Amino acid sequence: MFQYTPYTLPLALTTIVSAAAAVVVYRGGNSSAEAWGAVVQVALMLWAGLHGVVLSGASYESKLYPLLLFPPVAALLAVGIFGFTVHYTGRGHWLSRRRCALLLALPVVVLLTSVTNGAHGLVFVGPRLDASGSFLRLAYGLGPAFYAFTAVEYVIVMVYLSLLLLKVLRSRNVYRRISFVLFASIAILTVATAVSVAGRSPFPHFTLMPLAYLFFGVVLLLTTVSTRFVRAIPVDRLLAVAGSDVTALARDFVVEEIDNGIVVLDTDGRVVDINGTGKKMLGVDRAVGKRVFDVVSVDRIVEADDLAGALEREESAELDGIHDEVWVDTPVGERCYDVQISTLTDGGGNSAGRVVLLHDLTEQKRREEALRDRELALERQKESLETQKSQLEHQNERLDRFAGIVSHDLRNPLNVAQGHLRNVSDDLGDGDAVTVDAGTIEAIGASHGRMQDIIDDALTLARQGKAITATERVTLSTVAEEAWGNVDTAEGTLAPAGDWKIDADRDRLLTLFENLFRNSVEHGQDDVTVRVGTFDGIERPDASGADARPSRSDGGGQSDELRPRNERSAAGGFYVEDDGPGIPEDERDEVLEHGYTTSADGTGFGLTIVSDVANAHGWRLDVTDGEAGGARFEIGTGRE
Repeated sequence: MFQYTPYTLPLALTTIVSAAAAVVVYRGGNSSAEAWGAVVQVALMLWAGLHGVVLSGASYESKLYPLLLFPPVAALLAVGIFGFTVHYTGRGHWLSRRRCALLLALPVVVLLTSVTNGAHGLVFVGPRLDASGSFLRLAYGLGPAFYAFTAVEYVIVMVYLSLLLLKVLRSRNVYRRISFVLFASIAILTVATAVSVAGRSPFPHFTLMPLAYLFFGVVLLLTTVSTRFVRAIPVDRLLAVAGSDVTALARDFVVEEIDNGIVVLDTDGRVVDINGTGKKMLGVDRAVGKRVFDVVSVDRIVEADDLAGALEREESAELDGIHDEVWVDTPVGERCYDVQISTLTDGGGNSAGRVVLLHDLTEQKRREEALRDRELALERQKESLETQKSQLEHQNERLDRFAGIVSHDLRNPLNVAQGHLRNVSDDLGDGDAVTVDAGTIEAIGASHGRMQDIIDDALTLARQGKAITATERVTLSTVAEEAWGNVDTAEGTLAPAGDWKIDADRDRLLTLFENLFRNSVEHGQDDVTVRVGTFDGIERPDASGADARPSRSDGGGQSDELRPRNERSAAGGFYVEDDGPGIPEDERDEVLEHGYTTSADGTGFGLTIVSDVANAHGWRLDVTDGEAGGARFEIGTGRE
């Protein structure tokens, strides 16, 4: 059953407009604000459509059932406008998933309560047909649940109207006018619903709001959808309410209010449009009509790539497709801009101009620089802490060594000397004349000499183990020859290195050579030959798969052949080797430990001092076999 009323056509028109708007917004939307705008349009469509059915139906059921769906639609509309407003005013972070679910739960609860109204009558009270007028109507009263739901919805309404009003007060220029249109349109539609709830509407049911939408809602629609919808529907005249057309609104919204600079050029490189931010970035007040090469001063560019060349040559064609970071000198200091130039085309695909987007990267670059400085500072701090840790560990090792020296190394000769002195004292105690034989005196003197040697070597060990704080460029052969002259080498021969230079503490390097030379002389024959040379750090396996010694050159510039070896430095450096008996492979790690010696007169500190000098420089010391079968000490300094 169907009846025609004066409201049937307007409500049908409202339903059609809202449905069309919902489809366009949904298809063309690319933001959360437009998604919520589509929800608003769907709610308006359902509101108008349901009331059209309620008024046009001619039976009790055809009027009651659509009416029961009205309360959840009203709740959906309030929630939709709230979601749109929150995103439009830049507060989209408010709506987390949980809060969105809580908001959407309101229309669901209202729907469940409304469709069960026949069981409790809390929404609509005593619905009945009324035939007293010119057409058949549905009469009813409003229950407590209806008022409760309406109160919650109006709390939501007050929140989003307040947000829109704040947006109007805090915006400027055309953006303020757009916000005012939104605020005024939504406020008028809200007042229309309030009049209906209060029973003051001249129209039946809640049809005042959808009827008002035909006059004010279209303005709301046009300020929330894209220009494609405006071109599709002939309602441009309604934009007179806002005092401008959609082209001006779009231009002012996008160009004037965006934080980035926008400059539009024609095909000849002349400025045809520029926003306020662009003027500020370029430092000009009037740029329209001028060539970009005249507007942008190349002298202000501190650093750039492609853009600087195009501006210097004043070649308009070279501007196409440029994406560059440009540092510019400004009155407030250097600024960094991200410059992106895109080509604008007409309907036929031909170039119609260019758009230049300017984005200020200065703060980002400063944060990146501060972060890099912080990372470097932390790295230096880490290196300093590691150095301190290494020094402390080394100091602890030296303390342990000194404790061993006092408790063991010095105790033995001291006990020998004390034993001889006791014998002499016992003889003196008899009261007779005592003759001290030369052997006793010699033994006591030897013990004291032994202790003196140990003390001297211990002091040397303490000094040489300290970290290197300053180095100088020294010639390896010069230091080696000086060290050879400081050692009693008997009939030994030195074959020194060439003129290779090295960064080192000269005094400690001299001590290193002296101890290595002394070790070769003490453990070799009288005519021992000691060679000093350099080697690179390139490892080459031999045919059998065993490790091979890296190539090296001696003082004469000759290169040794590759041959297997047990262990060596991964980096280049220098070596000292002799033609003595060598060091057995199973003793090569032990010889670097303090106190280890095969000589009755040795202190066992010589090679330990060598190891400490190398460690203090950050070098690596390896012990292996020499060319002539003797001992070979390789000091890896990291030379490439």
